[in-house]
Amino acid sequence: MDILKNNKLTAAIIIVIAIAAILIVPRFLDRGSKGISYVTEKVDRSNVTSYIEASGTINPLTTIDVGTLVSGTINTIHVDYNTDVKKGDPLAQIDPAPLKTAVKSSEANNNKVQADLNVAESLYKTNKELYDKRLISKEEFDDSKSRYSSALAAFEQAKVELEVTSTNLENATIRSPIDGIVLSRNATSGESVLANGKPLFTVSEHLQNMQIDTRVSESDIGKVGESQEALFSVDAYPGMTFLGKVEQVRNDPINENNVVTYNVVVLTDNQELKLKPGMTAQVKIVVADKENVLRVPTSAIRFIPPTSADIEGSPDYKENSSYLWIPTRGGTIKPLPIETGVSDDRYTEIASGNIKEGQEVIVEAFVNSGSNINSSYLPQPRRF
Repeated sequence: MDILKNNKLTAAIIIVIAIAAILIVPRFLDRGSKGISYVTEKVDRSNVTSYIEASGTINPLTTIDVGTLVSGTINTIHVDYNTDVKKGDPLAQIDPAPLKTAVKSSEANNNKVQADLNVAESLYKTNKELYDKRLISKEEFDDSKSRYSSALAAFEQAKVELEVTSTNLENATIRSPIDGIVLSRNATSGESVLANGKPLFTVSEHLQNMQIDTRVSESDIGKVGESQEALFSVDAYPGMTFLGKVEQVRNDPINENNVVTYNVVVLTDNQELKLKPGMTAQVKIVVADKENVLRVPTSAIRFIPPTSADIEGSPDYKENSSYLWIPTRGGTIKPLPIETGVSDDRYTEIASGNIKEGQEVIVEAFVNSGSNINSSYLPQPRRF
């Protein structure tokens, strides 16, 4: 019985080893005397999407800093952070008492000047009729004309002063310039403020739609265009991908430390209000998207064979060409010229070349010297 059990155990071990060998052989092909093991992967057919990566900052579509146009003391603050406002809604009220006094003074002065103008105008018209009939001297007529002109100028000046003081009184109520939300409040009740001084509030459009201001390098900007799709992530939601679309590619260069970038504006929907102003976004702009194409791991195109490898034939390398390395039944390897298309992080499209779906291509090699593997030929930038 023990012998029978041992035989069954031995048979099971052999089966496991055989299965492992079957699974491993297509990936690691030993080349015998040269002691080189090649790692291969199959050409498959799937989608390849090419991206341009950039980082950016999430911002509201419109943000306006709101200050005061008049100096004074703030009596009342009507809003706080995150308050929804409509255009024209009051944000704060500056003490109107001094401004009301100024308006009353301007009105009184305007009334006085108006009366003076009426008298001067009446006298001027009367003297003009008398002068036309040669009943008064030219000097007397000219004097009445000059007084009328002065009174008219004074009246115009008084009207301007009344308009200014009335406008100042109206501006004592600081109002929202747009429909939106209050992002920040930098004012307190009782604070003295100056006209055209610091911003007291920051109001943005509602945050249901946001934009990402990204910076794309000058080497990549030629591939970016309006309406391209974009994917992005933020640190606040690990593992979550948000969608956007390129709205604008700005031509104004940004030069920092002799590095030139361009602002690419990406619009995104934010109905759930997960995205906050100021968040940093890692953006991938989709510049090409190919469906159901032949593709290989990009490492296969970058692969460089070991110097000791048996290469079939005498390959004629061409500069700026791409090659795949194919294992042969005779234990050698051979290069296969191809033309590449779109690439993503892992795969590259095969645009043309004598290669088929399912064919094995080399992506890596290990050289065994004696009892130790002392060298690894990993994917490298092409040397041709």
